[in-house]
Amino acid sequence: MNPSSLEKLGGISLIAGSLLMAVYSATFLLLMPIRGGAIDYVQLVLNPNWLWLAILVFIGLLLMIVGFYAVYSRIRPIAGIVGAAGFLFIEAAYFFQACKVTWEIFLFPIIAAHSETAFLLRDGVIKDDPAVGVFRLISSITIFIGILLFCLVLYRSGEYPKASPVLIFAGALVYALGPMFSKFVALAGIFAFAVGCFLLGACLIKGHRA
Repeated sequence: MNPSSLEKLGGISLIAGSLLMAVYSATFLLLMPIRGGAIDYVQLVLNPNWLWLAILVFIGLLLMIVGFYAVYSRIRPIAGIVGAAGFLFIEAAYFFQACKVTWEIFLFPIIAAHSETAFLLRDGVIKDDPAVGVFRLISSITIFIGILLFCLVLYRSGEYPKASPVLIFAGALVYALGPMFSKFVALAGIFAFAVGCFLLGACLIKGHRA
């Protein structure tokens, strides 16, 4: 079959978005002062690489939202309630993540640049605020439920390579748990996630079924 314009756009968006997120993760680890000892969040935000990296991941998140919409559009007739729920949760999760990154682009640099407000970042006042904590918890829950349900439906649909949802779920899990062991373990998770997204995107662009 010939892929629709939506599927082509979605496939390109998914590949580009996951690639940008992988590049962001690797570049952040290499360029930002986060190795060893306590991390001064103010110095992170004031680092010359902070802003362009935040913009990079913001674009990546928006592209992922478009890409997952196209992925769901192909399986919508057979996805059922579980698929619809997974899609809504995963789209909400990436929307929440994009909202969080807007703080990092527009607010955090202003806060870090002024001595009167820098303590809000340095002392974790914003991070430890109850409302922010609830937002972060909701974001984490939505992305876990979304990835779990959406990958399950993708695997059972027969529309995409079965390796893609397996890699996406495993990659997301390793990325979430990896920091407890090593930042490089987490990085391996995001690259596995990106490979799974690439397989989905390639399938959409070519227009064939698995």
